[in-house]
Amino acid sequence: MVVRKMSTGKMIRLRRIFNPKSNTALIVPMDHAVEEYVPELESPLPLIASLADVGPDAFLLRRGMAKQALGSFAGKASLALRITCATGLRGKLTEQAYTASVEEAVRMGADAVAPNIFIGSERELEDLHNLGTLADVCDEWGMPLMVEVFPIGGKNAKPFDGPYAVEDLRVAVRVAAEEGADFIKTYYTGDPESFRKVTNYSMVPIVIAGGPRAKTLEDTLRMVDGALRGGAKGICLGRKVWGSTDPPTTLRMLKRIVQDRISVERALTELKTV
Repeated sequence: MVVRKMSTGKMIRLRRIFNPKSNTALIVPMDHAVEEYVPELESPLPLIASLADVGPDAFLLRRGMAKQALGSFAGKASLALRITCATGLRGKLTEQAYTASVEEAVRMGADAVAPNIFIGSERELEDLHNLGTLADVCDEWGMPLMVEVFPIGGKNAKPFDGPYAVEDLRVAVRVAAEEGADFIKTYYTGDPESFRKVTNYSMVPIVIAGGPRAKTLEDTLRMVDGALRGGAKGICLGRKVWGSTDPPTTLRMLKRIVQDRISVERALTELKTV
């Protein structure tokens, strides 16, 4: 992995998101409510408070929820601010508008900003221009840039929510890394061997997205364990956490897998005693 020289501000903020002991990030995204009706996010403040008590490294939030939930997580977890948006009513989630700025993230005390980028779309030229401009502003302000990137073009094209072929995914993450991402959020390919081809090509750390709700907690734990063995540096899981039957317990078990690197079998054994 290439080590890039970065500002003191970026280094301090990244160390609040990536646990210094494990060099991993445990991020809970809760920015989904603009895409569709999400029952679990109707009254999110108690949920955020219960998850914050478990000790995630950060929450990925839009500024409205971040302001509302400030008292529920401030001092316990960092804020990664979602700065792009596309609504489910329009039905084109691949066409994202920039709705918040790096300056706003600084004012809010955020430790990262997160745009959503789709490589291979008809808007690719515009999106790449915006990404490059954003990276420059992030460097100016010392703000880490987490690029959530997915490929939707190419001969191996899949729907925007995956799963994706390694050939397309590794190009997408490399584009994000080359254009200024400090770390990347993207989907897991399904097995450690194929995902290693993606992480090896990235140049910057990758945290995995969760995707749809999981059938069982064991499925989620095995997915995360496989991704870590494939070179992932953490997780950014939403529906698989707050969409589970017991979100705090799910997050606690994920924390054991990600930060303590215990086996899935040991985590399941511990789960029986909870």
